[in-house]
Parts: sequence; structure tokens; C-alpha cells
Amino acid sequence: MLPALRKEIENSFGRKILSSRDCLQLVDDIYQKTGYNINGNTLRRFFGLVKTAYSASPSTLTILSKYCGFNSMDEIEKIAVNGTTDSSINSEEVLRYLISLFRDAPALATGEDHFFLSLVQQTIVFLERNPSLIDRFQREIAKTPAGQYYYFEQSVNMDRLNGYYGDGLRHYLRGKNTNEARIFAHSLQIFRYWLTRNTEYMERHMAELLNLHVSQNYPSHILGRYIAAKLLYAAIKEESIDRILAEAKKYHTIIKISHGNSFPDFELIVCEALILTGHPDEAGEYIPPNKSFFPGTTSSAFGLWEDILKIKRSHKEKVPRNNNQAVYSHNHHLTKRYTIIVKHSFGRPVKNKITSRSVQLGDLLRETGFVRFSQEKQ
Repeated sequence: MLPALRKEIENSFGRKILSSRDCLQLVDDIYQKTGYNINGNTLRRFFGLVKTAYSASPSTLTILSKYCGFNSMDEIEKIAVNGTTDSSINSEEVLRYLISLFRDAPALATGEDHFFLSLVQQTIVFLERNPSLIDRFQREIAKTPAGQYYYFEQSVNMDRLNGYYGDGLRHYLRGKNTNEARIFAHSLQIFRYWLTRNTEYMERHMAELLNLHVSQNYPSHILGRYIAAKLLYAAIKEESIDRILAEAKKYHTIIKISHGNSFPDFELIVCEALILTGHPDEAGEYIPPNKSFFPGTTSSAFGLWEDILKIKRSHKEKVPRNNNQAVYSHNHHLTKRYTIIVKHSFGRPVKNKITSRSVQLGDLLRETGFVRFSQEKQ
């Protein structure tokens, strides 16, 4: 069952384990999720990076199983032997159960509801093991307020933006046929086609977006996506972003007054777009000085972008780099591949050397379709 376990670990980790560096990052991820420590050398042996005559211990296998969401190797064996096709599950019963979780949800909470966001992430783990259920699931929960808010708006699945999540936005638009929903969906599709270098489709969605009325009273994540879309489009057109920055500043001021210390999704979304389009100084203005409201003590949703800004500044001055392996995103399970691509693309290149890192990046670019990063070095 070891090949099946290795596959489950790589699925949970978000990429293949190809190097000692990957093993060290996996050590941290295992600790973050399970509270157990595993030696990096143990993982190197387990993934065949170091030759050994010894097998992994039962305790190690149990920890690795728990990391993948199983209680023991016995559960992995059942999946490996029986598979997870529609013949081994009652798909109608499963769909009814999953949909009911969203349909019967209480009124939407103000701010982040960590229980529901966690539920979305675990649901997606199940759906990715049973892909035949995904489209029907998205079609149904797009009709529910909780599905619209938690699954589509608050849990943007960046790793599948150019896949089933991006395609599922059409269900979201049919289910929530409002002006702000159209702004959200078209803005995300602009991001999708910026990442995939599809200018024609970017133009189509921007034409739709510019015909929509934007209210300053819309939710902060809607306004953030709107500003980000305009920044990405301006980058393609090589246009000045001064007016966009002024508009963003206006929205930002209103949000700070009305929302107080709520989760800074507007700042996070705009910061991301500014860094991706080559405006690091402007991006730094959207990183809050006080990030104590983030869950956990070692993670920060802004951590990825802060590290990139440090790398950019280090080209001009000697700034120490942050080499810790913190979980960067509050939706990290849905952004693992995307985060790795961004980290690799903005890191210091290794000249004239083919490394496991470059091979891994190529695999992830093919999997996500984010070819924006394949030729463009920041």
C-alpha cells in the first residue's frame, strides 16, 4: 500500500516530492496539520530519495495516514483496492448529504466563519477523489446563499481556477443573478485568463465588467476583485494605473471606516494584483502593520507577498530573507499549487542548471494552465 500512501501524501501536499527541500517543507506541513514531527531523513527514505534497506515504521505510517485524513493504513488499503468510483459509493446519497450542508446552513455570519471554510476545504478534498460529482455539486450549491458565499466567494480555488472551479462560476452566476455577483465572476475570469495568457477572453470579460455599476457599499472582497481585475487588464494594455490606485484608495478608506478590524480581504487581493503586475512599492501600502487577527501563530495570509517584497528589495540592499515554511494563505489547501508557482517564479533563478525545482514548476504550470509564469520572470 506504500505507493497508494505516497500518492495520497502528494495530493494532500499539493505537489510531487522530488527533492530534499520538498521533504523539509513536508515536515512543516505535517506538523501544521497533525501536530506530529517526522524527521526529514525519514521522508527522504520513504520517497526513495535516499537508498535504504529499512521500511518505514508503523508509527510513521500512522502519522502519514493521519496527514492525508485517514485514521490508519487500513483505510488507505480499502481505497486502493476498491477504488472510489461511483460503483463503490452511492453518489446520490453523497450528493444529497453535501448539498444539504450548504442548503440548511444558518444565516451567513459576519466576517470569516472558520468552521464553514474548513468544511468547504474538506468537501473539495472528497470531490477531487470523486470528480464525477463535482459539476452536479457545484450546480446545486450555487443555488444556496451559503454555497454562493462560502464555496464560491470566500474559498476561491486558485489551483482549479482554470478548471472546474472557474467553469463552475457559470452556475454561481445563474444562482446569484445580482450586479455584485457579476462583478465578482467577471473579475475572477479576468484573473483566470491573465494567468493563462488568453487576451481574447480577458477582453470579453472586461467589456462585461465595465458595463456594470459598482457601488462603494459592496462587500470588500467584491471591490477587491474588481480593482484587481482592472490592474491586471491595465498591465496587459500597458496603461497607467494612477486612476485605478485612486479608486482603490477611495474604496479602502470606506472599508476601513465601515468594517473596522475585519479580515482584510480587500487589502490582500489588491496587494496580490499589484505584485503580480510589477508594482511592489504600491503593494506594500496594502499590507497591514498589525496582523494579529489571522488564525494561528505562525501563518499570515500576507506572508507570501511580504517574502516576495523582501526578495525584490534584497536585489538593491542586503535584506535577510525569510526562509520559514509558514502556511501562507487562510485558504492554503486551495492555493497550494498556485503559491508554489508564484514562489518559484519570483525566486532567484539558478542559471544553466536543470533542477528538481524547475521540473516541478513545469509540471505545475501544465497542471494549472498558468503559463503566465512560464516565460515571464519577475
